[in-house]
Amino acid sequence: MSGPSRPTIRDLLRLALPVGTVVVAGQRAVDRPVTWVHVLNTRPPAFPELNGGELALLSLDALRLLSDKLTLVGLIRDLAELSVTAVGVLGETGQAACQAADELNVALLRLPDTAQLRNVERDVAQVLMGTPVSPEQRAHEIREQLLQLSTENRGLEALVEIIAGMVNKTVVVQDKRLHPLAAAGALTQTALWPDIEDALYDTNPLPALFRDRVEVAQASPDPVAIPLPNLGLRRLVAPIVAGKMGRGFLSLIFGHDEPYDTLDVLITRHGAAVCALEMAKEKAIREAQKRVQGNVLEQFLGGMINESEALLRLTRLGYQPDQRYTTLYLSGVRENVPTARQIEALCNEQSSALGYGALVQPYGSAVIVFCEGDENAARDLALAVQGRVEERYGVPVVCGLGQSASDLRAWRESFEQARAAHRTALQWRLSAPLAFREMGVYRLLSLLAGSPELSRFYRETLGELAEETPQNAEFLTTLEAFFEEHGNLTRTAKRLHIHRNTLLYRMDRIKEISGLDMDNPETRLAVHLALRIRRIL
Repeated sequence: MSGPSRPTIRDLLRLALPVGTVVVAGQRAVDRPVTWVHVLNTRPPAFPELNGGELALLSLDALRLLSDKLTLVGLIRDLAELSVTAVGVLGETGQAACQAADELNVALLRLPDTAQLRNVERDVAQVLMGTPVSPEQRAHEIREQLLQLSTENRGLEALVEIIAGMVNKTVVVQDKRLHPLAAAGALTQTALWPDIEDALYDTNPLPALFRDRVEVAQASPDPVAIPLPNLGLRRLVAPIVAGKMGRGFLSLIFGHDEPYDTLDVLITRHGAAVCALEMAKEKAIREAQKRVQGNVLEQFLGGMINESEALLRLTRLGYQPDQRYTTLYLSGVRENVPTARQIEALCNEQSSALGYGALVQPYGSAVIVFCEGDENAARDLALAVQGRVEERYGVPVVCGLGQSASDLRAWRESFEQARAAHRTALQWRLSAPLAFREMGVYRLLSLLAGSPELSRFYRETLGELAEETPQNAEFLTTLEAFFEEHGNLTRTAKRLHIHRNTLLYRMDRIKEISGLDMDNPETRLAVHLALRIRRIL
């Protein structure tokens, strides 16, 4: 085998070295060719005659047996003088050894603790002799080693990083909503990465089968290559299937002209299968935590356990005793559309996206959320959830907010406040989250619910504006925004997405039609009350 065609360390990571092997130093040497492989002997000579370009394998235990005066740093320096390409080590390499490898341009590899050096030597030698194992056998070995790492609870991010290191491509795992869960590889460190993430959110390039979460689980299709044309890239993507349902996607991303082969396809397929197990495991853990959390919340709010017991158990579940929490109480206006579980999932999704700590729990047909932060943070979360529900299910969600609580003693009160606000918001069909402190006028109006006096007051106050026409609906929406912005015309125009002159024209037309003088405080109060009454009428 001539020089240019000899496998490099990068090739050996993919074709022979055990899964989990990491290049800890000497990155510049990974593309140097490897001529042969040797394992350190525990008796002199440490290695047979070296001619340059070798991969030297050793364990730190064997190094100590050879000589208690010999160090890894000294050995690297000795091997560098003999032009060795790389050193593979079982055991902690240490900073000094990494510095020496970088300085001397020797690739320093940290082998996984379970590696058997003689087996590694055999597998590398096969590749160097031009008789590597078949892609199917290598992919099977990789799958088994990834499964082993999964049982060690290394986590999804670690698995993705390992896969990226083997295939020498950027690897991304997305959930069913195409939200990235983990990513690793060279492209993640470039200025192009935000554009790549945006492109990966587009479902249109995916095959129709991949987009059908039920059908894709039954078909178990092969990975497919999809171009990312505006970026000069393409992706090799496989569906992640768990529990007879599509749960996400694993993608290898690489240059448009960069080749891929059968082993890449098999690694993508097997990698997706292992990621499915990891995602299922993480989901099971989350579900178990939610059940425990839910039991604690229900028992505490129902008075079945005392504050001390609740504090102990909630702290284990992520509650921060030194933080303020604000209660949200959410439900759809139609029973079970969306379901409490669906609202719960969106609450968890949006609290994570906003970076807010939150304890979320279905409560009958509703969902309660203890959101870390003050009322502003809770309102942000509520608005985000309402937006996602409207986007996904096309129906509104009603939300009540309690006052923020600085300790568990105040949680029950905050919860009851949120529930009371929710009842009022539901009764008055309020689209915006209603805070308990904002309920004053609604508490009074609720006493007159069903009374003809409400309708009479509404029509007498608004006059011709009370007639149901498209133009009047636009004017009343304008007045609602005007009051919500406390009469500030600039902010009202911005809220309505119209020019300030357009707003001034509308306000003049409102006065012309109804005869309302919005500069009169009594009139403004009456109109404000009439607009509140309009919600229930």
